[in-house]
Amino acid sequence: MKKRRFTALLMVLVFTLFAFAGCSADNETPVAGQDNNEPSNPKQEKDIPTINVAWSSELHTGNMHLSFLKPELFENNPVHLRPINDSQLELIKDGEVIAYVNFMYSKSGAEGATLLNQGHADIVYGSSTAMLSAYDAGAEISILGPIQSGGVSVVAAAGAPYNTFEELVEYTKKSDKPIMGGYHSAVSSPRIVLEYALKDAGVTVTEDSADYTSDVLLMDLKGISNLIPALSSGQVELWAGPVPNPQNAEAQGIGKIIATLDELPGGKWVDFPCCTINARKAVTEQYPEIVQAMVQITSDIADFAQTNREETAELMTEFIGLEKEVLMKNDTTYRTEITENFTNGMSTYLDAMSQMGKFTGRLKDKPADEFIKEVFNFTFVENLKK
Repeated sequence: MKKRRFTALLMVLVFTLFAFAGCSADNETPVAGQDNNEPSNPKQEKDIPTINVAWSSELHTGNMHLSFLKPELFENNPVHLRPINDSQLELIKDGEVIAYVNFMYSKSGAEGATLLNQGHADIVYGSSTAMLSAYDAGAEISILGPIQSGGVSVVAAAGAPYNTFEELVEYTKKSDKPIMGGYHSAVSSPRIVLEYALKDAGVTVTEDSADYTSDVLLMDLKGISNLIPALSSGQVELWAGPVPNPQNAEAQGIGKIIATLDELPGGKWVDFPCCTINARKAVTEQYPEIVQAMVQITSDIADFAQTNREETAELMTEFIGLEKEVLMKNDTTYRTEITENFTNGMSTYLDAMSQMGKFTGRLKDKPADEFIKEVFNFTFVENLKK
């Protein structure tokens, strides 16, 4: 009897031990590095961020599209972009995906600055002057560095009775009515250059359509795509724009280039910077690794475009929609280095825009040395040297 009781008690004890062991296994948390039947990957355990990045379809910012057009050009670089579809890419660093990138089309620098300010875009390639205007108005953004210089021309209607900027100046002063001029974006670099160069030459400029006493009347054409139609329709007879729009106007017989930046009087616009890589401050602070990777990719693409101009022109025909021969007339210099020429150029923009009354907020009466420290974050570009 006692033996049967002992046997029964032993069976209950063994059963209980197995039951507790089963509960423990079901609730145990897998530990990284242990064999849990499948490998542990810390990258897979955390969410991969998605960032929105914007550029346009011209030859100042549009080269970023090479990552869509021919990604194999950069696939052996430690950091590169790999397309998922026609609007999304993976940001690859050392073989691993560290972010997803959504491409956003920006039709102007002003639109790009608005996208940053509203938080719809995280990084924007666009006009430095548009970014300065947005910062002045309170946008929490930083200019990270240049992506190019040059590549802007002043264009007149093909039949205009002047062929150089100097002849334009003389013509405006003798005309009995204002010359109609235009710009594609209110705070674009080409617009600032055109207006400042005209005023610097003694030409009076207005945006008031009722002012018939000024030499030049400027109007907003609201987008790069409207530059050539405005010229062909006679809406305007003059504008300044980024490559390849001036070259396309000549190719179509609609317009003629009367001055490149290097040809403007005074020599202050030689090899002058225009577009920059720009980011929301919150993004540079929260995702420095991602921003650094994007700056590296920007530098790699700039180096390729500068060195391989014919192949770049051939590839970009698809995105821009113009013939290779037109794109080959590109006079842009592509580089991301922070040079004295770049910082001096930005200070010139500060001075020009201040004199033109473009600043009413944080940049009004701002000294040049404080301006550079406040608006620009060169950390990521400088890290490329390390």
